[in-house]
Amino acid sequence: MGLHDRLFKQLLQTFLSDLLRLVAPDLAAALLPRAGRFLDKETFPDWPRGERREVDLLAEVPRADDPEAKVLVHVEVETQARGETAERLFRYALQLEVRHGQPVVSILVNLRGGRPGVQPVEFTESVAGLEVHRFRFLAFGVGGCRAEDYLARPEPLAWALAALMRPQRLRPAEHKLACLRRIASAKLTGAERFILLNCVETYLELTDYEERELARLQGLAANQEVAEMEMTWADKIEARGRRQGEARMLLGQLEARFGSLPAPTRERVEGAESETLLRWSKRLLSARRLEEVLEA
Repeated sequence: MGLHDRLFKQLLQTFLSDLLRLVAPDLAAALLPRAGRFLDKETFPDWPRGERREVDLLAEVPRADDPEAKVLVHVEVETQARGETAERLFRYALQLEVRHGQPVVSILVNLRGGRPGVQPVEFTESVAGLEVHRFRFLAFGVGGCRAEDYLARPEPLAWALAALMRPQRLRPAEHKLACLRRIASAKLTGAERFILLNCVETYLELTDYEERELARLQGLAANQEVAEMEMTWADKIEARGRRQGEARMLLGQLEARFGSLPAPTRERVEGAESETLLRWSKRLLSARRLEEVLEA
């Protein structure tokens, strides 16, 4: 899974309600996104290559008028808009509806390319001039939108996505500062703030000159909160890097000792905290079975 896949899966899982309000406000009002649950490991043969592919995001969301009735919200994220994606979404929607027996709402998020903003898109399948299928989905072209428009919105997700958009009046350092100020001043949990900030830092890169300009702007009294938030983010990124290195080392030791590891075990190790990884490393010295190492 690539960088943008991991980052945006976490971002959109956390702010699914915001995404629905941005792309389909009427649908958002008709559903209860916060009461939904995410369905992982949904895989299908990818078109046209035929390789197995895991869908980016799939949520089962109750309807507001009847919470027992559910709607599947399927979101795909593309780094660059591609022509064949419409047919792939159509194939996924068919298989999802058959597998789950629930209606499917498909949303395509293009980080670059495609028409700016939210557009309804139709894909039709015909045989000898006879239309046999008509499929509709929503495409959100992020990169071509105006950053100022989304920075003015109330949804926190919009402020992170603004980092990928084109500013109309703001210089690059001012653009980044505006995204950071919105995030710093909002009522968010620490995890939510980190996820939004990680998107801005990843996608709104500055030149050395622009970084110096940003530092100058952050030095102003009105922007001290932003500077402190960025320092906290940098500390967390450094700690996460150390933990990932510790996890990779332990995985290598476990594989050398016990052979190939099942996917759930790898995921458990990769998600463990440093203290837990240290405890498991010490157990590895005397353990005879993998289960002895990973006991709670």
